[in-house]
Amino acid sequence: MNILTPIPSTHWQLAPDLADGTVWGIDDIHLCIANILSTPKGTDILRPEFGSNHFDYLDQPYDVALPNMVREITQALQKWETRIVVDEVFIDGQAPHFTLTVKWSLTDAVYPEIYTTQVQG
Repeated sequence: MNILTPIPSTHWQLAPDLADGTVWGIDDIHLCIANILSTPKGTDILRPEFGSNHFDYLDQPYDVALPNMVREITQALQKWETRIVVDEVFIDGQAPHFTLTVKWSLTDAVYPEIYTTQVQG
């Protein structure tokens, strides 16, 4: 018999690969950021604007790709994850294997702590 325990946060989502099946709090935001940055725009048929267009710049020269990818990542996170403020975006690696590092803080924090989320692109 499973005992249900209450989720101690208003922000949570299902994560079937974890032992308790949910993520909440800051872990929920990390997962949301990863979902946004792993989804090319137009691939979610119910939300065609969901995701990021940074994938469009993978084959461009580095000096063209880098600023455009940072812009697309920042815009996507500002639109789809309103709980955070994007402080910095770093892109490391060679096409098509990039590591995206987003430094962010909570929008409603009195003393904002800076968090880091890494996504393999």
